[in-house]
Amino acid sequence: MLPATATLDLLAHPEDHAAAHPGEGGGRHPAVVELTARGVLPERALRWAARLPEDDLLPLVPLIVGWWEHGSPTVHEVARTTLHHVPADALAHLLAPRVEAGDLGLLDLLAGVELLRTPALTRAERRLRTEGRDDRADALVLVDGPLRTPGAEHEDAAALDALRTPFRNPAAPVDRPSPAELLDLARAGTPERARQVLTRLVEERAPASGAAPEPELRTLVEELLRHPRAGVRLHAHRASRALFDRDTHARLTTLLLSDPSQDVVRMAARTLGRAGWEPALPDLVRLLDHAKPVVRKAARDALVGFGGAAVPVLRRTAAHARPDRRPLYTDVLAEISGAEV
Repeated sequence: MLPATATLDLLAHPEDHAAAHPGEGGGRHPAVVELTARGVLPERALRWAARLPEDDLLPLVPLIVGWWEHGSPTVHEVARTTLHHVPADALAHLLAPRVEAGDLGLLDLLAGVELLRTPALTRAERRLRTEGRDDRADALVLVDGPLRTPGAEHEDAAALDALRTPFRNPAAPVDRPSPAELLDLARAGTPERARQVLTRLVEERAPASGAAPEPELRTLVEELLRHPRAGVRLHAHRASRALFDRDTHARLTTLLLSDPSQDVVRMAARTLGRAGWEPALPDLVRLLDHAKPVVRKAARDALVGFGGAAVPVLRRTAAHARPDRRPLYTDVLAEISGAEV
């Protein structure tokens, strides 16, 4: 267990500890000294660290990454879960020097989450493809510019208008593919071509606010959400956010709750939790019995975020569960009850 001096307050405010114990730890961050003290179990230390605010985790990232790389299977999974509490772009920035030096395995920590495109990440993606590791390259979800936030419809519309401008140029080629040909290209082309077509469809065919989604686009996106390549599935999911209304996007997101990639499932669970889309509750409850701890954690967090709305589904599932599986649901019910007190 952690020594008595290791408290959450100390980890969050290490400058106080540094003032009280000058020179301790040979210049290392005081929280690192505490977490690596004799007798401290890494998985215990990681669970403590996961409770810190996001910004206070940043100085601990090198230590946590080391545990992720060299720890036992249990420590490896707990370290990965703890690193999910670090903002993805901040984690990418901290990992960049080692990734640039050739430690491409670290990119597994960034798989399936949206990242702002940087020169370092672009070079890493290119290197993965050069080395024939397309699956890993596809798992990097790089986006250009700030990510869209809830309620940003007006900014989206302005951005899309700007994106459409080049295509109104009268000098553009006259033999460009028709809309139907574009859809066929997305279905039958290479993964890179499918992603290019999705980007173009967002630029040219995003509906006006309140307009009904085009059925053929919805069918295409639904098909691509089942594409063999994770990168195409994630790109289709991002496109659905721009092409469709909130309910359609959420309904399509639920398809990814059965994705073969744990990172994609985790992303989908977090997306639905943030959206508060209640029709997803039965599927999120089902994920509490998922084989992967990171998926179970994402589902649990999403359900706790729903609060009382999740209680009826959890109670019904718990009532029909085997006795040895019932705590998967009753524990979440207890956490919701505690959060609402």
